[in-house]
Amino acid sequence: MRLKIMSLNLRYDKPDPGDLAWKVRCKAVAAMISHYAPDVIGTQEALPHQLFDLLQLLPAYQCVGGERTGRGSGEHCAIFYRTEQLRYISNGDFFLSDTPDIPGSITAEWGNPIPRMASWAVFAGSDERQLMVFNTHLDYRSARARELGAELIFQRMSEVNSTESLLLLTGDFNAEPATAPRESFLRQLPDGRQLFDVFAGIELEEQMTFHDFTGEGFAAVDTIYYDSRLTLQQVTVDTAQWENFWPSDHFPVIAEFIVAEPI
Repeated sequence: MRLKIMSLNLRYDKPDPGDLAWKVRCKAVAAMISHYAPDVIGTQEALPHQLFDLLQLLPAYQCVGGERTGRGSGEHCAIFYRTEQLRYISNGDFFLSDTPDIPGSITAEWGNPIPRMASWAVFAGSDERQLMVFNTHLDYRSARARELGAELIFQRMSEVNSTESLLLLTGDFNAEPATAPRESFLRQLPDGRQLFDVFAGIELEEQMTFHDFTGEGFAAVDTIYYDSRLTLQQVTVDTAQWENFWPSDHFPVIAEFIVAEPI
């Protein structure tokens, strides 16, 4: 089974002025996604109307995932999936706090001023092998929140039955490689599984994803972690404009895999 996975911070509809406005960018996002045709897209920051717009423009996809305030109107860590390639099984959310099952929860001691969360979804491929995708957006202000949030996500991944599902993690981690939050995902899981960073062995200059609508990346904060039973074929940071516009203030990460061994 082959898999193509994308991680993309969509930039919430602030709204931004001129060519940076979502109503302009959304068609560029759809054109880019249609070109790459990923099986799964882990997105960050999208508001409900942005998800609706993309689903209208991308009929081959559906998406799952809640939003961070618990009220339904805030930013999502939505996971899109191509319905012809993957069969949806289940999904859920948890919140990056000491009370992860309470929607919108914040722990003051962590230092993040707004709620943070992770979403997950389980899919089956054409051969019925299962894939469990986690997707998150760690806090940009508080290093402690990033570290504790990453630890909570690692704990939740540790609870997954490896005989049932392959694991993937997409996200905007607001942390560079070799920092504590990023390193925490590279630890061995309790049953011996290991996750790898798609950018392992690649020069830091080639990992830059945040460009702030300049076209010049200057922060390596987005990546994809993958199960050791997947074989990475290639990884791309797409730095192009689409439809003559920047799709987002982050470049997407696109990785292609094959399943090394049957589950």
